[in-house]
Amino acid sequence: MTKRSLIALALALAAGTLFADAVSNFEAARASQEAEEWYSAIELYQEALRENPSFHQAYRGLAECFYALDEYDHALAQVKKAQTYRKNDPELMDLEGFILVGTGKLAEAQRVFSAVLSSWPNDVGARFGSAEIEISAGRVSAASARYLDALKRQPENRKALLSLALVSWELGNAALARDYASKALQYHGDSAQVHYFAGYLASLEGRYGEAEGRARAALRLQPRYDDAQELLASVLYRTGRYAEVVDVCDERIARDRSLPGAWYLRSLALRRLGKAEEALRSAQTGLQVAPEDEVFRAFAEGIVLAELPFEDARRGRWAAYHVERARVFEQKNLSDQALYEYRRALKVNPYDVASRRAYAKLLLTRGYPARHLDQLKFIQTLGKSTSEVNDAVENYEKLLQGSLPKKWKVDPLYLDKSHARVGLYYQADPGNVRHPDAERVTVSMVAEVFSYDQRFTVSAREAPVSSYAEAFRASREAGEDYFALVTLDETERDVRISLDLYVSRTGSRAEAFSVFRTGNDRYANALRRLVQTVASRMPVRGAVLARYQADAIIDLGRSDGIAKDQIFDVVPRASVRPANEGLALSYPADQVLASFTVTALDEDLSQGILERSGYFDRVNAGDAVIPRAKEAASGGAQEGGAKAEPVAGGEPFLLNMLRKIR
Repeated sequence: MTKRSLIALALALAAGTLFADAVSNFEAARASQEAEEWYSAIELYQEALRENPSFHQAYRGLAECFYALDEYDHALAQVKKAQTYRKNDPELMDLEGFILVGTGKLAEAQRVFSAVLSSWPNDVGARFGSAEIEISAGRVSAASARYLDALKRQPENRKALLSLALVSWELGNAALARDYASKALQYHGDSAQVHYFAGYLASLEGRYGEAEGRARAALRLQPRYDDAQELLASVLYRTGRYAEVVDVCDERIARDRSLPGAWYLRSLALRRLGKAEEALRSAQTGLQVAPEDEVFRAFAEGIVLAELPFEDARRGRWAAYHVERARVFEQKNLSDQALYEYRRALKVNPYDVASRRAYAKLLLTRGYPARHLDQLKFIQTLGKSTSEVNDAVENYEKLLQGSLPKKWKVDPLYLDKSHARVGLYYQADPGNVRHPDAERVTVSMVAEVFSYDQRFTVSAREAPVSSYAEAFRASREAGEDYFALVTLDETERDVRISLDLYVSRTGSRAEAFSVFRTGNDRYANALRRLVQTVASRMPVRGAVLARYQADAIIDLGRSDGIAKDQIFDVVPRASVRPANEGLALSYPADQVLASFTVTALDEDLSQGILERSGYFDRVNAGDAVIPRAKEAASGGAQEGGAKAEPVAGGEPFLLNMLRKIR
């Protein structure tokens, strides 16, 4: 054999060895990907590409892994690389379309799927992609038709069966969802994912025994299946087996300490076991892993509020997160967000003088000197005043000498401006595997944000209700004016908080509100906007506090959205009640005692002129004042105003579950 032949043979053997190594790494990567171990799969795919840079299947695998991690831009880049080696591949085109759906480029994605179906009419992947587009647009029934079309072509297709099960549940057909899940189990009983989704659907119906069995079956088939472990822990929590919850969460954390859901559920279970200190330590560690998990933080701060004395130094450490955020928002001139953060910080740590002064300054900036003064006086009551604070108190008291409260000898601090009682209720959501009990946390947070609008008394029920009827009965018996059922839907990137408001006397719907937010601070922003929107739609009602001849003062002011020259009807308090349905106040026309026209405004009070309706002057302190129909604009200004907004967002929560199906 010649020297040249020997060199050629050596090169061929080396190339063969490299190719064999690339295939070996590729196969190992596929196995990791099947087990949803995305990071290991990515590393192995990259190793395969180092050994064979033209390995288009490895590029496709990388794209699938980055897509699963919601890294859409990088996933698309890998698809484009794969397509340089394999043009017009329908599987690559389908993957490109799915990625475009993930980035919100629905029209572009539809063009890709249409091109696939034009050349390959029986391609089910393109039909799945078109279904995701329909769901992204909120057309769930149309998506169901797409999945059915795919199932007709492949009657045993796992993705089609599981997708139809989820979509059927979303459309309210639980029996059909069970049927599709049963068929998936029949055809794919060896699939851990099929057992997981069957268990998830069982948990939605409250069939927790079956859900536990399916989760454990999934884990027998795939012991490191984290979604199945998360589902198992959630089911155990809902059935009151808190010690077992801690054990499952410890297993998850031992495998991966960066799982905020595991830390959250562990803390939740420890709290239920009465181990508040352990729960707080667990939550603190979990929030170091995921400081942006707002539901987790709200739950942990609930423990702080309930368990730690006001003097406990740990309150300051928990409040520091909100203080820092408030300062950042102030620097960006985002005063609404800054107010929210300062209020939360002071709720957690009321004795923080520096934060209270910053909060007082922000109130002053927004045009509320009396409320600014109230905060400074509170600092004095703490015994932590300074000469600067004392001087400011003295100066603002002089400045406000001519104000309406001084003139009428009314102290706004002790005003009871609340003329509407609202009860907040919730039903436990068995589908919330990520944050079980988050509904309870959310109604508490909604009530807290509402507490800064003095027109309302809002209470949050601690325990869930089983139905609308239970909430209706409880609210009516409590003498509330309105009751609301609050729901929370969330994914890792999105949150929607909905509030369905009803009249407590009749049970009729008053109005429905929904706020969708994505990105950073989504939970806090959704809470704040929801409360502002509800408050802006609530009917305005005040009361006559005092009168002197034709002059009178009422307990509504600039902070309640009242304007100069606004006209009110004065009605006996007992004659006013919420309308039978909708958001309005009802009173007989013949009960109107007088009109009240605003001539001067303060933060919480308005002075005006009374003009009696009949021959006799029957207006007394305590009578109700209601804006006349043509005057009745949106309600409470909430220290800066709040306007209702249109809300969109498709069906991200259903879409999130569908994208898990492989």
